[in-house]
Amino acid sequence: MAVDPQITIMLERIAAVAGGTPPTERLSPAEARRGMAAVLPLLNEHAPAVARVEDRSLPGPAGPIATRFYDPGTADPSPAIVYIHGGGWVLCDLDSHDGVCRELAQRSGLKVVSIGYRLAPEHPFPAPLEDCVAAVRWLAAHGRDWGIDRMVIAGDSAGANLALATLLVLRDAGEQPLRGAALVYGVFAPEHDTPSHLAYGGDNRYFLSTAEMEWFWGHYVPAGTDRRTPLAAPLYADLADLPPLYLTAAEYDCLRTDSEQLAYRLAVDRRPHEFRLWRGMIHACLHMAGNVEAMRTEIDHLAAFLRRQATA
Repeated sequence: MAVDPQITIMLERIAAVAGGTPPTERLSPAEARRGMAAVLPLLNEHAPAVARVEDRSLPGPAGPIATRFYDPGTADPSPAIVYIHGGGWVLCDLDSHDGVCRELAQRSGLKVVSIGYRLAPEHPFPAPLEDCVAAVRWLAAHGRDWGIDRMVIAGDSAGANLALATLLVLRDAGEQPLRGAALVYGVFAPEHDTPSHLAYGGDNRYFLSTAEMEWFWGHYVPAGTDRRTPLAAPLYADLADLPPLYLTAAEYDCLRTDSEQLAYRLAVDRRPHEFRLWRGMIHACLHMAGNVEAMRTEIDHLAAFLRRQATA
């Protein structure tokens, strides 16, 4: 199908705010972060109210990890979603994904803990992953202090990469504190000659381009490190003994093939998962639920999966 008309309107509004800003791959990380900050009001537009939202921190391997805690009004203790934000491991933060976390808390009825992990290139692989793993481990040990008794994990784009890699680290350590994971239009491999990159990555008309993804990878994985190492590129990991996964891909997204290939591997290996292609959607559409009606339905599906896994 064609790009959803409400998505087209959002792209036009984002372009108007961005003005003549060069493409991300021509900017320094600091410049790109300032550019992202300019569009945050659009990305969080019409975010729902949540009963309680608090900025908190928890201990990490290099100091405190900033978190944001969302409670839709559930009883204590109750399940929570650990949310890992996207942004190519370089951009975004707790504020950029505030609207997403509010939507998930409201639509799932679960608490949400958003993780403000360290960013590349100042903190390249594996530092962001180490923060995510540390946060999950701390919550598994001390979550009842926050009214949390069970957990699932979710993330979008680079956050989906980190969420899946977190599951792999915990599995290899013999730990299983997470009951399921939702991986939203994730980046799971560094290859840029895939069908979706060739079809949709030539420029940023669909919000994300192949050149931008190469810029992100260059900042995340230091020179001399194999980009295919499984914790950086989890498509190449052993996927055994993971909790059930919910994968989504946007139709007009250069990362679409990443999720399709991951879903194929899971299907061949008979691993528990669900895959959903978001027709007419683009990268970052999760942020646009306030203005795109179809996304509200998709978030309901995603939230229902997380709720089922968290309460099973």
